[in-house]
Amino acid sequence: MSQAITHEQVSARVQPSPLIDRLMRGLIFGGGAFVLALLVWGHLGLGAWLFPPAPSASHQAAVAGPYHVAFDAVSGQLTANGPNSITFTLQNVAGQPVAGATVHASLAMATMAMYAPTVAATPQGNGTYAAHPIFGMAGIWNVTVVITQAGQPEQRATFQVSVRWH
Repeated sequence: MSQAITHEQVSARVQPSPLIDRLMRGLIFGGGAFVLALLVWGHLGLGAWLFPPAPSASHQAAVAGPYHVAFDAVSGQLTANGPNSITFTLQNVAGQPVAGATVHASLAMATMAMYAPTVAATPQGNGTYAAHPIFGMAGIWNVTVVITQAGQPEQRATFQVSVRWH
C-alpha cells in the first residue's frame, strides 16, 4: 500500500530555507552595489586619487608648420579644477619670436571622450602667450595649441600632460 503525499508535504520540500533566501538577496544586492561602484569609479576618475598619473614634463617643444612651439607649465603640476598657468612660446624657423598670432588651447582627455572649454591665450610679449586652462578631472590630457596668423594657414601642435587631483 502506498502512502499519498499531501500538498503541505510537497510545499514544505520545495521552499528554500530562510538562510538561503537571505544569502541570495545579499548576493544580488552586493553584486549590484559592486557594479554601481565600478561605474561611479570609472565615470568620476576616482582611480587617479589612488594611482595618480606620472608627472609630465613641465617644458615640452614641438614644430607646427613654420613655428617652433614651446609649452611650459608655469604653475608646475597641473591640477583638476585649477588653478593652472601655461605658456606657449612661438618662434619662426629663424628662431625669432612670433608676435601678432592668435593662440588657443583645445583640451581633450586622452583616455576617454572628455573635453574642457577651449582657452584663449593672451600675448605676453616676445612671442609668449599665456593661458589658464581648467581641467574637469585628473588623468592624461592632450593640450592642442591652435595658431592662426594673418597670411598663414592654421597650425596645430599637441602636448600630452598629466593632470592630478589637488
